[in-house]
Amino acid sequence: MKLLVCTSEYPPEYSAGIGNVAYNVVEQLKKTGVKCTVCSPNADIKIGNSRMIEKSGILGLLYYWHQVSKYFKNRADDYDLVWLHNPLFIRNNPFKSSVVTMHATAYGQIIHRIYPLHFHIYKKISSLIERYCLNKMNEKARFTAVSTQVRKELEEIGISKQKITYISNGVDTKLFKPSASDDKKSLRKKFGIPEEDLIILSLGRLTEVKQPQKMIEVFSLIEKEIKDVTLVIAGKGELLGKTKDFVKQKKLNNVIFLGYVDHEKEAPDLYACSDYYIMASKYEGQPLTLLEAMASGLPCIASNIPNLRLVEDANCGIMVDFNDVEKAAKRIITYLEGVNSEHSKNARGYAVKNLDWKIIAGMYLEEFKKILAEE
Repeated sequence: MKLLVCTSEYPPEYSAGIGNVAYNVVEQLKKTGVKCTVCSPNADIKIGNSRMIEKSGILGLLYYWHQVSKYFKNRADDYDLVWLHNPLFIRNNPFKSSVVTMHATAYGQIIHRIYPLHFHIYKKISSLIERYCLNKMNEKARFTAVSTQVRKELEEIGISKQKITYISNGVDTKLFKPSASDDKKSLRKKFGIPEEDLIILSLGRLTEVKQPQKMIEVFSLIEKEIKDVTLVIAGKGELLGKTKDFVKQKKLNNVIFLGYVDHEKEAPDLYACSDYYIMASKYEGQPLTLLEAMASGLPCIASNIPNLRLVEDANCGIMVDFNDVEKAAKRIITYLEGVNSEHSKNARGYAVKNLDWKIIAGMYLEEFKKILAEE
């Protein structure tokens, strides 16, 4: 099979969830004999501009997909199938056979009203463009969604339910795994984390959607009730400075900012030496950090939004409403004071059984084969 993969981001340059999913699945597919060619600003076929996409958002994305359409207008038949990640073709999709993977939708962000007014208007425009482009895909295009909520959003946009398959994101369960209790102290020394404290980890970009200030508000109440508990925040983002200022304003002593953490060299050890994982987001597609935490055997404390329901499905933590700060803090305090070793086992077990990249890539391969067989 000759597979073309079109994605606006791809490692090692700027890459969030979309690029990491594409990369990990491609690497697994190559092992099965699939000939993969990646079209991205920094991959096999270089199209678009990473910096433009990062800085200008929808305009950079439209430019990338316009260039894809233009480049492959007379080259589409060189491939058996094309795998498109969150495509935005204003004109016709140039590919006869394509699988569209949606990692999140602008529409979903709109209906949950997760941004302030000025950015909400921008996202509203993005959602209208998204709706137009996705409904304009040719009849043979099939869709996959990384969560059941994204699948639901696609249906509400107008995509036929029969065209959509749910395929979860994945995780490298060999790289992200629990550590022996004896190793935790040495790993904590590496990061300057208190060796004896209860460690709650937050890892990811500090952005509006992640609600870092809500997380700090909740933690400020937890810190008053539980001794020797530390919140470790790893990651950068536009709200890093404001979040640090908020911690100072709250006069909290047990919050540590690590800044950027290398995904492969440092993140596995950081998960492995922590005790819990926390995520206060008000919207997500399906965050890879949550899956990495689960593979590392961390019980998870997640906001009660549909796209994080995986925590309940795997029975590996609790879901709370971070908008009700006092109620959320009380629930988390009760949880931290209990025995949660079973949730640790459940998290790791679920990840190994259902989320390893080899399993996820196999699901995509079956989807690809099914589409080719229908043709």
